[in-house]
Amino acid sequence: METGMIFANRFKILAAKESPEDALTAADYPVSGAYVDVSGYERVHVYVHLGAIDAGDTPNFHMKAAEAINGTLDTVSTTALSIEVANNDDDEFVTWTVETRKLPTDHHFLSLVVADVTNGAYADIVWWGEGLSLPVTQSASLLPTASQLEYVG
Repeated sequence: METGMIFANRFKILAAKESPEDALTAADYPVSGAYVDVSGYERVHVYVHLGAIDAGDTPNFHMKAAEAINGTLDTVSTTALSIEVANNDDDEFVTWTVETRKLPTDHHFLSLVVADVTNGAYADIVWWGEGLSLPVTQSASLLPTASQLEYVG
């Protein structure tokens, strides 16, 4: 009998921003310049926890896909993968789940494109890869072993 699913064994985490305390800029996230290769995942979940949003901003978030790690980003869906949040949506969450087998055949590099943030909008953006062939280890600087707690009975 299975006693429970260990989060750190089932998901790999990628922080798309350096720090939640840094304001969003109109950019692709992750900000490393390289998109997330999702070919080894069954699904990818992206969570955006909105912080304070300036009254002059209406952040737009668009999940896009490319054929290379730094290729041209293409729109996959304007309805399912894009959202504009209001400047009074402080502290809300926005989530995406992308089933990787549904992506265009040669487009398995993803990025979350953020637009319309110029006055000071804050959010934390976290990617979670799920399933298939996960990397053997999680980055210790992002998720130290001591921070992976479990009680599975």
